[in-house]
Amino acid sequence: MTYLTMRVPSTGLVVGDRVRLADGPWQRFLGLMGTRELPSGGGMLFPRTNAVHGFFMRYPVRLAYLDARGTIVAMAVLKPWRIGPIIRGAKYVLELPDNPSTHILHPGDRLSWEVNRKKAFTAAPPTA
Repeated sequence: MTYLTMRVPSTGLVVGDRVRLADGPWQRFLGLMGTRELPSGGGMLFPRTNAVHGFFMRYPVRLAYLDARGTIVAMAVLKPWRIGPIIRGAKYVLELPDNPSTHILHPGDRLSWEVNRKKAFTAAPPTA
């Protein structure tokens, strides 16, 4: 599984540092199905698509539809057991937690991403 760090280059804002890349047929099929939550900083990027569904999901996700350059062309909230909108011109769909930290993204924002070499979804170190 490949993990990405996604950011808004114009501001340096990190949108997610544990975003899974659904680049194979198995990852694309499974997506986030069966997970209990999507923690802040997490997400999933689906390349080569302009629509996703929420079947077998337990929680809503915020969707960012991206064009070939990484510019957000549309945003939506996908509720469990629903089909998301089909967006013409979208080449990627990014699933993010539906929380206030992701509501700062808007159509027209451009995102960039790089492979994250850190172990994803690791437990936080204990605090004193």
